Amino acid sequence: EAVRQAESEGLTLATSSSSNSGYRGVCNCPKRRGTKKYELHMRVGGKKLHLGVFATAEEAALFYARREAGRDTSDLTAPPPPPPPLPPPPPPP
Repeated sequence: EAVRQAESEGLTLATSSSSNSGYRGVCNCPKRRGTKKYELHMRVGGKKLHLGVFATAEEAALFYARREAGRDTSDLTAPPPPPPPLPPPPPPP
């Protein structure tokens, strides 16, 4: 679901060969209690920030992609922003 959502928003989920989840900043924590077993971390200004826990690696990667694109990350399920309005057509000659 998160992969399709990223595609519909024009985002690419950042992959990583060094992450155990396959996505940049996403760590699979199988011993974590509950249903949310994927942690998302990111470095900002030299500091490691914990950005949340997610049920799937793809949801965490979508959050990461939205943050990198400068989009609102307050609600993972929020729809993408509307496209900018088209410029008016040129006047007839």
